[in-house]
Amino acid sequence: MAHKPVHRETIERLLDAITLTIGEDGMMSSFSFGKPGSRMHDRRMGTEIYYHQREMTLAVLYVRKHGPLYLRYLPIRKIWSMLQHFISENFWYLADECFGPRFEGTLAKNVSDATKERLSDTIATDSIFVPVNELSLFPLVSVKVTADFDSDAFFLAGDDGLTPARLPSGMRPNFIKSAQFPPIAEWDGKKHITSAWLGVHSPAPESAERQKAIILGAIALTPLPGYRHMFSGRTMFGGRCTIGSTATTSFGDPHTPPMMHDIIITERDHEWLGILADKLNRNEKALRRQMRALHYFYRAWPLDPSERFAPLCMSLDAIFGEAGSADQAIIDSVRSVIGSHVEDARLRKLMDLRAAVLHGGAPEVYDSSKYDEYYEAYGTDPIREMELVVAHCLRARVFDFKLIEHDDPNADVIRQAQSAGRFPPNLRQASILDAPAYAIPKI
Repeated sequence: MAHKPVHRETIERLLDAITLTIGEDGMMSSFSFGKPGSRMHDRRMGTEIYYHQREMTLAVLYVRKHGPLYLRYLPIRKIWSMLQHFISENFWYLADECFGPRFEGTLAKNVSDATKERLSDTIATDSIFVPVNELSLFPLVSVKVTADFDSDAFFLAGDDGLTPARLPSGMRPNFIKSAQFPPIAEWDGKKHITSAWLGVHSPAPESAERQKAIILGAIALTPLPGYRHMFSGRTMFGGRCTIGSTATTSFGDPHTPPMMHDIIITERDHEWLGILADKLNRNEKALRRQMRALHYFYRAWPLDPSERFAPLCMSLDAIFGEAGSADQAIIDSVRSVIGSHVEDARLRKLMDLRAAVLHGGAPEVYDSSKYDEYYEAYGTDPIREMELVVAHCLRARVFDFKLIEHDDPNADVIRQAQSAGRFPPNLRQASILDAPAYAIPKI
């Protein structure tokens, strides 16, 4: 692979951060080296070089901005370490020009153009710029899959879905035990029974965690609003098993809330899952904002109503807002999606409550007088209203309304109760999405 300007610029910035003398702020790195790719016992030469904080930080930020998308999900220190590893693995190309009297100044000013070209060619094929995907497996408890979904980016499968076709090539079939977490057959520690698997193909666990949040944020759109935050007391668990050259396992918080009614992924969901898989790893600015919006929606999912309001506002900002956007621009965008029947004044009241919560006017939504004002004007909870607006806009902008809410799991029970006269014929609560909007008399 021939290198591109981004690879040459990376090498220039990286070499500009390295000297052979300590200088005023040099951080020493000593290591043994040999021909690139050689085994450790064949690396019989040693050296000391010095990295300088400011210049190295600029090199890292450049790679993070202009390199593959997964790098944006990694902390600065991780990319710093990756670049240092590249230098130690490829110092062979620098060695002839760095031996002898220790010159002053950076390597960028003293190394030949031919060596820089060689390093540029090398980093162009390095795993930093050509990452190798690993498989990160996330066990799901309150999600079930009756029709497995597969894509290059991720898969959703039932508890028996860790088949050889979905696992890294060359893995022994008896290495994996699909119905348990951790799914390692020889695991001797604590085990959990899983209902389904989310498998994410990504170069780093950090980016896999980010993609997991986006995917589950989309899945959180599937229950009807009245069921999205209806939780049970069931036992939950979480964790991640990443399979690359080795398998690493960690335990953690559950990946979904303890839903009263399981979310069931069927073939009907495959169309919108395909849309998500196509957008997940693309680098266009508008698509990155859509993915951020789903991430915020995921963060809001397990929270109490008062804590839920802020990430919902952030999700709305991610869909429509630019830095410094006026509230009116967001209001106009929302009305363009939901419909002009939604009163400008009603959305303005929601935006006023958003501003109070996000900009220091109230520690939580219930402390704001704007909360009471909205209830007084429209007779409904503004937290619920904000969630309805955000969910509708996500289904519209991200999925072009191909993501359809799942059926009511209690539909038959409700229908029988209505027939028997025990439930009112219309249980649906009026909301901001209805036309026309309604108001109650002022108190």
